[in-house]
Amino acid sequence: MSLLAVSLAILGSAQALPRRPPPDSLVAAAAAALAHGQPWRASRMLAPVLRDSGSRTPAVLLLAAQAAGAWGGWTEVERLLAGAGWVDSLQGGRGRELLARAALDRQADSVALRHARLAVDAARNDRTRAMRQVLAARALDRLDRRDSASMAYRAAAAALPRVADWLTFRAVALTDDSAARGQLAAAIASGVVRNRLPLAEAEARERAGDLRGAAARYAALSGWTDAYRLRLAADTAPAARAALRAELLAAVTEARTSSQGHAAAVALDAFRPLAPGDELLVGRALADAGAAAAAAAALGRALKAGAGTADDRYAYATALFGLRRYADAAFQYNLVRAPRSLAANAAYARARALVRAGEGGEGRSALREVLRRYPDVTEASATALLLLADLATDERRDAPARGALLSLVRQYPGSRLAPGAFFRAAIIAFAAGDTRTAGRELDSLVRRYPESGEVLAARYWAGRALAATGDSAGARIRWQDVATRDPLSYYAAASEERLGRAPWVPSAAADSFVAVPDVDSALARSELLDSLGMAREARWEQDALSRAADSSVDRLLATAAAFRAHGLASCAVQTAWRAVGRGAARDARTFRLLFPLAAPEALDAYSRDEGLDPAFVAALIRQESIFTPGATSPAGARGLMQLMPAVGHALARAAGFPLWDPVLLYQPDVNLELGTRHLAELVRRYPATVQVLAAYNAGTTRVERWGTKVGMDDEELFAERIPYRETRDYVRIIQRNRQIYRALYGFAAPAGARTGSR
Repeated sequence: MSLLAVSLAILGSAQALPRRPPPDSLVAAAAAALAHGQPWRASRMLAPVLRDSGSRTPAVLLLAAQAAGAWGGWTEVERLLAGAGWVDSLQGGRGRELLARAALDRQADSVALRHARLAVDAARNDRTRAMRQVLAARALDRLDRRDSASMAYRAAAAALPRVADWLTFRAVALTDDSAARGQLAAAIASGVVRNRLPLAEAEARERAGDLRGAAARYAALSGWTDAYRLRLAADTAPAARAALRAELLAAVTEARTSSQGHAAAVALDAFRPLAPGDELLVGRALADAGAAAAAAAALGRALKAGAGTADDRYAYATALFGLRRYADAAFQYNLVRAPRSLAANAAYARARALVRAGEGGEGRSALREVLRRYPDVTEASATALLLLADLATDERRDAPARGALLSLVRQYPGSRLAPGAFFRAAIIAFAAGDTRTAGRELDSLVRRYPESGEVLAARYWAGRALAATGDSAGARIRWQDVATRDPLSYYAAASEERLGRAPWVPSAAADSFVAVPDVDSALARSELLDSLGMAREARWEQDALSRAADSSVDRLLATAAAFRAHGLASCAVQTAWRAVGRGAARDARTFRLLFPLAAPEALDAYSRDEGLDPAFVAALIRQESIFTPGATSPAGARGLMQLMPAVGHALARAAGFPLWDPVLLYQPDVNLELGTRHLAELVRRYPATVQVLAAYNAGTTRVERWGTKVGMDDEELFAERIPYRETRDYVRIIQRNRQIYRALYGFAAPAGARTGSR
């Protein structure tokens, strides 16, 4: 029986286990789970043991603290070990080391230093002592005790030869004397580390107080934000300040769209109030950089002072729109009256802002005004027609929506929007039951726009339209064409199913790769650096490895395989795609790199426990996080299945977790357990896979609204009529991915799994 199966059995329900397992068996199972990389499972097993005061022995407390530390539960570590008198004597001070790491995590650096030094004293071997010296060095570094930190890093380097050059690199950055820095740097042999020495030199000069020297070196590295930050701190004399101000304005003018221009624009905040013309330059650079809030503030000041052009007014309005200040944006767009093309685009943008502000009626009137006043401006009028169609569709007024879409195609056939509008118009006809018209229009789309991204979709739906009219031969011709054009596409998989054929599978190939010893050694260094809290240096090792892989296709594939083996799935996928671009065979070996798995045993177990198709869950994870356990979205969603902390907490409470910390969502087994529960809830709520996926991506409220459209009882029509492109693509891609995961890993859906078929 597997470790996971044993663990699940021990954690089973009261009905399955009428008597609680004895503490010794739980502790042994927890130790095994921790040894096999399942720290949260170990914590859950130990929870009932810890509740029994008679079982809370030092060994059990230390094991629980080790498990908590392994999943990042540093608050729990401190709770378990606080005040324990045995932390220096048990397991060579392992508890003291955990306390040092916990203190570093909450930036209690003086506390961390005290714990780390005691842990060093208790160490039983040179390697353990060196790793703890790194903890002390990190604390000393943050306390700005540079000489002591440098000595600690150098002492650790002697016993950690694998990462000695990186530890010396840190010592270089902490050494004030330039000659001493040179001596340390000369001892560094690794080319990867030597390439980063200019940064260490810049950091050392900054720490030593040589702000101008540090700024010059940051500038040479294109680290403009740091360069200007230090110049602002160093150039305090009036003449120097005036020269810096002029330099910053020149950078904003000459390098407006670059990182230098953006950094200069931000730095000029120190010189406010600025003249209106200068404020305008700053606002333009910030707008180009996408810094909406700062751009809006600067452009608003400039325009209020009478500076600026119509383009600046448009940029100001666009920044306000990005800040969701829709009413203010609409007002500013309305002030853009010339030149004609810009005024037309501003008129459309105003209408869109009004719609977003909840002024739907006024927004529609504004869109119609765009069509009346600017019929010769293709971009503005075509997008106005498209938005009118979207609004009508949302209100279940398909006939006016179809009319607007066909007007776009007739009046602006060369617009980039025309193929998509033509396709959507045909889909509305299909949903209404007019399949002959739909088929005719879809075939026409393919003839008129043969290079369009809508061709595959049009051919597939033309086949469905012909099948609905009884022309099965014509339908088969179109589906065969789709399957041939792009075997990996969503529409190819759908076509194969309608043709009654097995889906495309890559040719068989074993996972064998050329031996590249330096790849494995680089990733071993990266893992050790990460365990030492040196994440920046770990990432640099990975970056260098990725760059070196381009020397050959074989090395690209071998590097991708190594990334996969070390849990760096997104790096594996990116590297494998580069190999495909260089001509790597599109066989099963390559596709297993492009479509990897993480924690496959847990994925399979939790999926089946919830009655889900494991291939479906794998496909969703591939789209959500590319199997990256530490993935975090801009909105704050975490882990493999991208759960928001609040959702994770509610699911964990329902699952009976003995404690909760949002960091748990970065643990693959936790994320899989909670994510599959969440997905299963949606499966129970909705009758169709496409609705489940749309709800997972866009929320249940939107799915309920979309479900009122005509034809939404047809899964494929539902997918096509989702108004958000991101969600439409999401739904299609995951269904395509499911077929690939089945082909690559032999997943079979559990009996009765609702997500087991199209």
